[in-house]
Amino acid sequence: MEIYCPECEWEPPSNATWTCECGHSWHTFDTHGQCPECGTVWRETQCHECRAWSPHHDWYHDLPPVDVDAVTKDQQRRTDSLQ
Repeated sequence: MEIYCPECEWEPPSNATWTCECGHSWHTFDTHGQCPECGTVWRETQCHECRAWSPHHDWYHDLPPVDVDAVTKDQQRRTDSLQ
């Protein structure tokens, strides 16, 4: 699988980090856009190179399309069932 910005084709190195609204920094592609600290799912990701925001799933190349709404709803159902 290739991961790169859909706008400028920048490939994030393994030491690149993104910061969540909760303040946690991590490599967003290690968790498919979900903050490991607070569980927020980032639907869009900003490129460090061109600064453009793109749908997170558009960064993954050579994969079948993903229904992000269905995945998010499924994650929420699992979270709700644990409470």
